[in-house]
Amino acid sequence: MQRRQIAGPAMTRPSHMLSASRSHLRWTIGFSSVALILVVLGGVWIRFAASGGPIGADQAWHHFLALHRSQAADTIAFTLNSIGGPLIATILIAVLTVVLLLAKRLREAAVFASSAALATAASELLKIVIARPRAVDEIIVAHGLSYPSGHTTMAAVAVVATALLVRQWWVWLVGAVWVALMAWSRTYLLVHWLSDTIAGAVLGASVVVIVWCSLRLFLDAPSRARAQQPDRSS
Repeated sequence: MQRRQIAGPAMTRPSHMLSASRSHLRWTIGFSSVALILVVLGGVWIRFAASGGPIGADQAWHHFLALHRSQAADTIAFTLNSIGGPLIATILIAVLTVVLLLAKRLREAAVFASSAALATAASELLKIVIARPRAVDEIIVAHGLSYPSGHTTMAAVAVVATALLVRQWWVWLVGAVWVALMAWSRTYLLVHWLSDTIAGAVLGASVVVIVWCSLRLFLDAPSRARAQQPDRSS
């Protein structure tokens, strides 16, 4: 008598589809790693070639913002400075991580927690190594060094992690606006150069993508192994 084979979760995706998915994840990790390398190389260029000073459009953007001020822009920038700080961002990510754990969404919780920790560590390490001073005409008192922007890094972490979780196009749109506003506010308050905020956004986004894809590769490995096993039901 021939027995019926019940297809489990591992049998829903053929091995060639799993291989294609893993290849895509590896390429994504590769591109994100290149982006991280570019952030590091940009910092090295700033440290040694520019002696910690402005590069590219930094000075022109800084000068433009110093001359164009308004009460409305001041209010927005000061508000973003308050709610977008590393402490508030860390608290929000911690709360979201707990919520995901309670919902038994362990992969997403791991992405939120590990991405925030790794991005913060990478940002602080780069600040120490690059040792770029802040602009001397800053509007508010900002402690620490300048490259990359910690506010923008954490904004990018929160946005990309949330977008990968929700998987809706409007989340990416709103998130992009949020990161752009955060970057603008840091330069508007004259506490960061433009290149600081670009580096922070790339750093935060790249770390999340690398963590997310790496977890996918690790957690999908058992399914790939089962899918490659020969069918012995006949």
